[in-house]
Amino acid sequence: MDWTQVFTIIGTLSAIIGGYVFLINKRFEDMNKRFEDVNRRFEDMNRRIDRIEQDIRDIKTELKEMRKELTEIKVFLYRVLEIPHKEDKG
Repeated sequence: MDWTQVFTIIGTLSAIIGGYVFLINKRFEDMNKRFEDVNRRFEDMNRRIDRIEQDIRDIKTELKEMRKELTEIKVFLYRVLEIPHKEDKG
């Protein structure tokens, strides 16, 4: 085997290995894009969940306020309805 054949074999193997390295790098780039896409989806889901949690907190606050108002209405109604009963008894 002379040097030309050795260099030809080395060149061919280098080209084949270089092709595989290129393909592997391409695969890694594709995987990174997929991971970034999945991360974006998770971030979007987290934002949506945060909005929903905030809506739930707002609803709870409104319910507490409504309960207070209902309690006040009950007290007023009790006062209004009790006064005639006291007058009727007396």
